[in-house]
Amino acid sequence: MKEIISLTKLFINESLGFSLFFYNQKFNKKEFYKQLFTLIIVPVALIPAFFMYVSLMSATYFGLTLINQTSVFLSIGYIMATVLIIVFGVMYILSEFYFSDNIEELIPLPISQRKLIIAKFLSILVFEYIFAAFIFIPILIIYGVGQGMGLLYGLLSFLVFLTVPVLPLSLMTAVIMLIMQSASLKGRKDMLQIVFVFIGIAVIFTVQIWFTSQLGSGDEADFQLLMNTILTNNEGLLNSIGYLMPTSFLMAWALNKITLMSLGWVATLLGITLLSCALMVTVGNRVYLKSIVSGKIIKKGKPLSGAQRSKVLGKKSHGAMAIFTMDLRLLLRTPVYFFNNVSVVIIAPLCILLSVSFIEIPPEDLQGMQEFFRAMPILINFLLIAFFIFFGGTSATTASTFSREGKASWLTRMIPVTARDQIVGRTGVAMFIQSLGIVFTIIAVQFIFPLPLSTLVITIVLGILGSLPILLFGLFLDMNRPLLNWDNPQKAIKNNMNVVITLFVGMAYTGLLIGISGLLGYFVNPILGYGVFALISAILSVVFYQVISRRLEAEFLNFEGN
Repeated sequence: MKEIISLTKLFINESLGFSLFFYNQKFNKKEFYKQLFTLIIVPVALIPAFFMYVSLMSATYFGLTLINQTSVFLSIGYIMATVLIIVFGVMYILSEFYFSDNIEELIPLPISQRKLIIAKFLSILVFEYIFAAFIFIPILIIYGVGQGMGLLYGLLSFLVFLTVPVLPLSLMTAVIMLIMQSASLKGRKDMLQIVFVFIGIAVIFTVQIWFTSQLGSGDEADFQLLMNTILTNNEGLLNSIGYLMPTSFLMAWALNKITLMSLGWVATLLGITLLSCALMVTVGNRVYLKSIVSGKIIKKGKPLSGAQRSKVLGKKSHGAMAIFTMDLRLLLRTPVYFFNNVSVVIIAPLCILLSVSFIEIPPEDLQGMQEFFRAMPILINFLLIAFFIFFGGTSATTASTFSREGKASWLTRMIPVTARDQIVGRTGVAMFIQSLGIVFTIIAVQFIFPLPLSTLVITIVLGILGSLPILLFGLFLDMNRPLLNWDNPQKAIKNNMNVVITLFVGMAYTGLLIGISGLLGYFVNPILGYGVFALISAILSVVFYQVISRRLEAEFLNFEGN
């Protein structure tokens, strides 16, 4: 047991960087205060979002009270928390079990495979419990206060909460180990991580589509019968959605009404959770180290002939194109970078497309939307511009462009390219990703109603131009304070304050710029609004370009990371 606790502490310390934090506290005050600032500002920045979430859940509970369906409230929260834990937990499972550097150092040591698996899983659970607490505990409190529950409810709720992340993560870990052990997947673990994440997202969409189709199917008489059943049976909605996740029935039966049977239901849920953990450890004992060793086997490539080698080595690329290609390949080959930078341009348009596909819009409503667009084109245009800027502003591409290279950044600094090539190449990757999001969004919107050519031109041009200052600002930040000392690629994004600062500054800049330009366009003249927007964006872009260019030319070879 002591070995498991020690290993768990080691893995948590490695993930959070406690050793470096305390080292900087004694020997590097400047870096210590930077880390301390990050630890303070990130939770503070999330407080408004947390209160919005609590308000939304409170309103949901109140709405369910009106239709006598409060019994489903806990199940909604349980299912939502479980699905989110599965989607985001996949990244942590793969990173901790298969992509962390410590595994190669620990395998030769006299540590049993079982203890290693349990310690790694416990280190993941620490972070997942924090995440689950923000999602599920407010729901438990809202329901308990609303129903006037007592101390026994609090105790049983705590026991149920302990099972929330353990059950899905243990089963997911066992499945991942089995798949990674397959001999046909050797050398493709990076691709698998990306595939797993998008499978999780696809599961969410599939559940949403199924549930929407179930509610939307049938004629008006069937719908009226469904509503009558829901209003007369306070567990009608619970029985409808509980089948999405059967363990939600056990949770609801245990907490909706506190009786002696509640103890039995909680005990059953705890038993199932322990069995899932035992299954994970059993599977891991059989396949985990085998999959690690097999993944280190590299298939020997076909040797090149002298002519082929000369042809490959003789290829030359423009400096900006070389930087662009290098940065893009790094994004696509590293799953963490891919998910945080590229996935949003796929997910956001897909949400629009699925919403439109499964929501029937009556012809009169569609006609009304088209008439509103013709009457208020400037409003629609600026909404699309804001959405297009969203793809550039929320991307961490330029705000982590040097940080992602880590300790190997010296290689790119030795490449004989100009400062202009560095700026164009690195910013070009972000603009390329943004352009993909714009194209996918336009395709999705076309299913609602066709956009005129003038709208397409205005929104695309201003959307890209408006995001350029944000992208250059992120590049400027990461150039001045890159995060190069990391042992897990997640830290280059998740622990990078440059990404957070760029996100919030970009949101403020976009809101202010669109607000000023929109008001001028609406109350004065549309051309004036578009012109002011383009002028401010162009001026800021030129200023940032000049500042970055001078900085790169003077100090690029000598800058040091955190």
